[in-house]
Amino acid sequence: MSLVLVADDEPAVLEVLSQVVEDLGHDVIQARDGEEAWNLARARRPNLVVTDHMMPRLSGVDLCRKLKGDEVLGRVPIILLSAVLPHGAPEAHAFLHKPFEITDFETLIRKALEEAPRPKPLEGASAMEALGDWVAKGFEGPLETARAQVERLRAEGKAEAGAVETLGAQLKTLEALTRDFREAAHLAARTVVVVPVVADVSVLLRQKLETWRQRRPEVRWELQLPAAPVETRFDPERLRRVLDGLLGHAVRHGGTVRVELESSPSLVTIRVKDAGPGISDEELGHLFEPFGAGAGLGLYIASELARLHGGGLSVESKKGQGTTLSVMLPRG
Repeated sequence: MSLVLVADDEPAVLEVLSQVVEDLGHDVIQARDGEEAWNLARARRPNLVVTDHMMPRLSGVDLCRKLKGDEVLGRVPIILLSAVLPHGAPEAHAFLHKPFEITDFETLIRKALEEAPRPKPLEGASAMEALGDWVAKGFEGPLETARAQVERLRAEGKAEAGAVETLGAQLKTLEALTRDFREAAHLAARTVVVVPVVADVSVLLRQKLETWRQRRPEVRWELQLPAAPVETRFDPERLRRVLDGLLGHAVRHGGTVRVELESSPSLVTIRVKDAGPGISDEELGHLFEPFGAGAGLGLYIASELARLHGGGLSVESKKGQGTTLSVMLPRG
């Protein structure tokens, strides 16, 4: 079974095409215009994209170009449909001129999915998981002892208060690094599962931002939420972890951090914007990899947890113009 994104602005055509794909035994996600298709593709990472050409906001050909230019989605096959283009577009994997026979459409679906690249299996995943647990367990004893000593120094009041607080902060950093290493190892081993519930994302977002306000009061925090509740399925603990990764990256340069929540019938998007120096094109390609672009494990963990929700992360940045990190979750 594969995941197929079908995009068409005509509801009747969209339903017919989707039904054909489902009858072939595949899962379908639907988009009603090119921009929605682009956002869904980045969030869900389909195995195949089927798109009409004449669509509002972003044409099928423009969608093909954006997909082909994306590092993650560039190898996903695209079937382009059009009544006005006689020969399709070079960016498309295959082309069908409207009107067409359903049997021809079915044949193209089968062929495109057969030729679609498959992810390489992870090697040594169980060993990675065991290593993560071993390292985390090895740090537990020394960290517990260090915490006890810090508390003793606080209680006795004999050490300089500033030095004790600095030591305590460093211990928290080590604890977070140990936790990140263990969690990254389990994610690499594909043993992490999400337990989603239906809840209002905006409530969780307010709570998480309040925590960060208290932690980093020197940062100017801005929050933009829709007037109505935004309910969808998500794992609250895991989504908090995703937000910590995005917010932790955004506060590295201080200044202002703006958080926005946006929803459509098919997608929930949380954007975290900072006014930092931006990220180079070379670093952008590795940002969600472990230790990519000097970001440690936070964004790798956030990316993998978003993927487990059926969504994904994206980044937009230019040198000197700040960075926007977005987590996109399917609505429902």
